[in-house]
Amino acid sequence: MHDEPLWKGSDLAGPQPREPGDPGTPTESRAHEIFDIDVERARRPVVAHVFGAVDLLTAPALRMCLEDHVDADGGLVLDLTSVDFLAAAALTVLADTDRRAARDHLAWAVVASTRPVLRPLEVVGLRDALPTYDTVPDAVAAVRAAALTG
Repeated sequence: MHDEPLWKGSDLAGPQPREPGDPGTPTESRAHEIFDIDVERARRPVVAHVFGAVDLLTAPALRMCLEDHVDADGGLVLDLTSVDFLAAAALTVLADTDRRAARDHLAWAVVASTRPVLRPLEVVGLRDALPTYDTVPDAVAAVRAAALTG
């Protein structure tokens, strides 16, 4: 009936798959550049500084860190000021840690002062539920006070 095809090609090329090693392709060696946790164990409370994106792939490392340190003598401060992405998996880790801290009467606090962290916390209602502070010194002081009374 019609002599013209329904689909006409275009000059725009479709996306091409990336090969390992191509620029922009994530690799295991680059993963360490975008996520890290630096734990200051000598301090009381213990302070864990998180860097990069906390997503489905990196949230288990955050969970392990929190499970290892939330019951530390003097408590735990989780510094998220250098986090540039906070996924739902990370929110679950934070909520689970808060439940454990409440159940076991543990002192802990979260430092959250940047939009990539505050916005997800606010959207799911964790901003007011978690012990959040704007600075590490404020969080340290609060955890120290809670550890003394707890």
